[in-house]
Amino acid sequence: MKNFAVLFVTLFLTLNLQAATKANITMPDTKNVSGRVLHLNGQGIRKATWLGIKVYVGGLYLEEKSTNHKAFLESEKSLKQVVMHFVRDVDGEKLVGGWNDGFKNSGNDKKELKDRLATFNSYMADVKKGQEIVLTFTPNQTEVTFNGQKKAAIKGGDFGKALLSVWFVGQDDKGLTKGMLGLEK
Repeated sequence: MKNFAVLFVTLFLTLNLQAATKANITMPDTKNVSGRVLHLNGQGIRKATWLGIKVYVGGLYLEEKSTNHKAFLESEKSLKQVVMHFVRDVDGEKLVGGWNDGFKNSGNDKKELKDRLATFNSYMADVKKGQEIVLTFTPNQTEVTFNGQKKAAIKGGDFGKALLSVWFVGQDDKGLTKGMLGLEK
């Protein structure tokens, strides 16, 4: 019986070290993406309206953890990933509106990004509770996976930087930002 208890405690601690949970959504502490190890930097909850309705849990994965968004936004060589796990249904038009607002609020509603933002927005559709949008930012493109379906990558590191900055520059939902930066548990 004693050995079973030791085994159970060891297993529990091991599992606890390999995953993080926010709002009952568990994300692994590390991921292998394109042959590189990414670490869960932090998780935050996107809340909408003045009622604070939970929309999704966002997880930020980086090669090296950072609480300084400027450092990883400016890094042109590192791989980054954002996982958005939805905890409620969201209309596709609202997603598009959110992306457009995010680009505007972060100062990235620039003419040279407009066509690529339109392409990105064309990937958006209604999202159901439990579905995910995964965005992988490489130095030269943004890879989009919508509910398990890979979309055509959007070229240009400038677009990726603009899209990633939506969570960290001009963001109204400070809890989401702080969570993804690992500043809020």
